[in-house]
Amino acid sequence: MLNNTYAVIDLGSNSFHMKIVEMVAGEPRVISKVKRKVRLASGLDNNNVLSLEAMERGWECLAWFGEHLSELELSRVKVVATATLRLAVNADEFTARGNELLGVPINIISGEREAALIYHGMAVTSNGCGKRLIIDIGGASTELILGDGVTPIVLNSLNMGCVTWLERYFGNGLLTDNNFDAAIAGAKEVLAPVQADYLAHSWQLTLGASGSVQAVQEVLVAQGLNEEVTLAKLQQLKSQCIECGSQDSLLIEGLKPERRVVFVSGLCILIALFEELAITTMLASGGALREGVINQLSGGEQQEDICLASCQSVAQRFQLNSLQSQQVAQVALKFASDIELADTLLPMLKYSALLHEVGVSVDYAQAPKHARYLLSHLPLAGFSKQQRLLLVALVGNYRGNIDVELLKAQGCCSFDEANKLLLCLRLAVICVGRYQGQRCQQLKLAPTEQGFVLEQTSQLFEQAPLLKTMLNQEIADNPLMIS
Repeated sequence: MLNNTYAVIDLGSNSFHMKIVEMVAGEPRVISKVKRKVRLASGLDNNNVLSLEAMERGWECLAWFGEHLSELELSRVKVVATATLRLAVNADEFTARGNELLGVPINIISGEREAALIYHGMAVTSNGCGKRLIIDIGGASTELILGDGVTPIVLNSLNMGCVTWLERYFGNGLLTDNNFDAAIAGAKEVLAPVQADYLAHSWQLTLGASGSVQAVQEVLVAQGLNEEVTLAKLQQLKSQCIECGSQDSLLIEGLKPERRVVFVSGLCILIALFEELAITTMLASGGALREGVINQLSGGEQQEDICLASCQSVAQRFQLNSLQSQQVAQVALKFASDIELADTLLPMLKYSALLHEVGVSVDYAQAPKHARYLLSHLPLAGFSKQQRLLLVALVGNYRGNIDVELLKAQGCCSFDEANKLLLCLRLAVICVGRYQGQRCQQLKLAPTEQGFVLEQTSQLFEQAPLLKTMLNQEIADNPLMIS
């Protein structure tokens, strides 16, 4: 039996998902991930009877999942079912056969429980503090959770989803103004009874935790826009869909074939939510229902700083020298304070310092190159796509020639700010050397009209000729530094 391995199966209304992870250095590492488009919700009739055809699609998928679970302890496997099986009057028939196929019981969870798990999944995978609104558009339900930090405040599961809205408003296969208007109005009508509960609060961040949001982001990025979802961008996508005329002709840049069927219905629900809740921007959440279940199964804790926890996990996994990285972080932050960099940028400088030698675990000579690859592909809970790109740009340039294009492409802060962060990191690496952080108290980074100069408060450079040589080389290589 695999004692450090956990599995969660999510029987959604649109897709069935299975995720298997093993715990490594206190963090879940995905070792298997399977998704099947079952579209269970399309099998519900007007009396909420689930068709035999839909159930057979689901059973076929569960038989496949069951093969993967044979070596796992049953106590480390959790199966949850959501909106469609909550609604289906014959759900017992489906779950009885499903239990046999999986070997573990299927738990049909309430809408409120689903919302709480979604928020928990977000809280353990997405960095941030203050009030956050989480939106998860499923096949037959949409969960709205407003929380503060790790605590949910307002939770609702609404009876609308991308599969049910597709059947109800786009059953004729046409993409017309009338169909879109009706679908958006229908979503607003479902939202109306709880709208005031959310508008009574203000929140700092809106996160989307569903395939509908991911599909929208994929299209936006493919069309040369950033990943922030706004109402104006959603309206542009609506116009593009209407121009296609029908579902069969729905071909817009960046829309993957597997996303096409329920794209327009999810888009309508998003537009309604943006308009009725006065949402300005939305980003993707790092996790949702499955991540929440995994965290609870494994007895994981909610971290105050999820990005920091991710960095510590990577450092442990690659056996990085904590004393060295912590000294570099302290000195880099000191230099950032000297030149009065914005407080909001300091966490990213700290994370980059803690991981600056991750590429050394592969090869010293090309450490920055290896760091770029590793940090581009390792799981880093808490980091947005743009934050990850900045991390890659900083760690991937911590020494050697500077790849300016990485700094320009990151999008987390301005190019000028990224340059200053990199300067602080590179100088800290040079000045600390190996475990010599204490000598950096004699140094101060000072701005001038031409750039930056490193001032000494003693005769340090005379006592450390190697340091002086390396700093002279940095002055020659880095356009921000002057002698």
